Amino acid sequence: MSDAKHACDSDDLDLENLVVFSADDEMVDLIPREGEVRKRKVDNGLDDNSWNVSPEKLFERTTKKQKIWKDILVLSTAFMVNFSAFAGLQSLQSSINCIEGLGFASLITIYVSLIVSGLVLPGVLIRFLGVKWTIASCMSCYVVYTLANLSPQWYTFIPASMLNGLAAAPLWTSESTYIGANAYIFKEVSDSETLDAILGKFFGTFSAIYHMAGVVGNIISGTVYTKLLNRNQSHYEEPGKVYTCGASDCRINEGNVTTYCNPPPQNVTDVLIVIYAALGVTAVLLVSFLLDKLPTEKEKIRDKPVLSATVSTISLWKDYRLWMLVPIIMSGGLRMGVLTGDFNESYVTCGIGVEYVGYISLSSSIIVVITAYISGRLTQYIGRLSQFAFGMTLDFGLIMVMLLWIPDDRVALYFFLAAGWGVTDALIYVQVRSFIGALFPEHLEAAFANFYLWNAAGAAVSFSMSLIFCVSTKLYILMGVQLLALILYALLEYLYYKQKKINR
Repeated sequence: MSDAKHACDSDDLDLENLVVFSADDEMVDLIPREGEVRKRKVDNGLDDNSWNVSPEKLFERTTKKQKIWKDILVLSTAFMVNFSAFAGLQSLQSSINCIEGLGFASLITIYVSLIVSGLVLPGVLIRFLGVKWTIASCMSCYVVYTLANLSPQWYTFIPASMLNGLAAAPLWTSESTYIGANAYIFKEVSDSETLDAILGKFFGTFSAIYHMAGVVGNIISGTVYTKLLNRNQSHYEEPGKVYTCGASDCRINEGNVTTYCNPPPQNVTDVLIVIYAALGVTAVLLVSFLLDKLPTEKEKIRDKPVLSATVSTISLWKDYRLWMLVPIIMSGGLRMGVLTGDFNESYVTCGIGVEYVGYISLSSSIIVVITAYISGRLTQYIGRLSQFAFGMTLDFGLIMVMLLWIPDDRVALYFFLAAGWGVTDALIYVQVRSFIGALFPEHLEAAFANFYLWNAAGAAVSFSMSLIFCVSTKLYILMGVQLLALILYALLEYLYYKQKKINR
């Protein structure tokens, strides 16, 4: 003790070489050297990386962060513009192409093709084109599908639907790979945020902007049909006919009892298609000229054999964690099939008219955008499970309303149901995708390929059931799948955090 006191009193104390140890056992010089930037603890208790690097390095990291955010915003905007056309058309297919079930057949073809594509094409295209040009090429296929709606015949419309479906899996796999890779790059230059938080922010931002597609697309369709259709063209009921609307709609045509089918004039729909095609072309140009390529080392799939991505996708089936996620992934496709197909045809169009489809879908899209943005930011504060559980609980309530309610002229109720579906869709979509990014950091391509494969499987099953079962049967099936999904998801979250605690 006296030695220590003597040292402190000494005039010969070498302050420049005096060191102490911080609470986290890091050696810290007491006196900064010239030109040195010091490290400190920020209020949140995490290292602020800007305090242990040179000014030049700090500027480089800041620039890299800004570039990453720019690319996330460009990618999100391009997807929003592209899917403004596709989402609008998808919502309308069961109404504008209801004759002989062509609209449902188109949607079934898209999602079955997506399943096949998900097993083969993502790896092949990304290997030869890279992530950026895979996105641009696949968006071009969406433009072809949009233009096919100008003359929707079986021999033209179904092949165009198949092309769209084949392009969908590489497109979405590339998007998820691009965002996931940028999240890891961002983490390399930022010590102040966890990977989970970054993934939540990136996917939340993408989801919020992307889901604006529903806003834009549905405003366009609602405006076109409202301005160009008269009442008899939008909701004509043949005298003497009894139409089966709502949960009781079994799409039968027996005597005077029939399902509702009254498509708008083709010349009116053509105006809408031309606008949608222009949006698709704009999306392709955004990606081509404004989106930066990923660093070569981040496009790991390009260094692998042609079918390695297919093998990786299937190999991931050996991981029990994926199978625990399959019910919730498929339920997203089932829910989408009910909302865009059955709800729009058997409730909205049958109850109040096709011109309301766009506006009611718009309310859902607006809620999705707001909820997705908030959900991504809330992940680091309240976690995923609580948001997920709330979304599922709301979903069950909405299904019960649809089962019990016979569609009438109370327009506000249609908007309420659509908005509710928007909340559940956003919460589940954001949280499941961010969870996948955290669960499979070394297998992002395969994990997201499986996500879109099983989501497409759910959609294909849902649209197929629309041609076989009554709407009520589909709603009961959806409720059962989601109950199973909630149980398995909660268990997997528990196992994930338990393993995370062990690894610390």
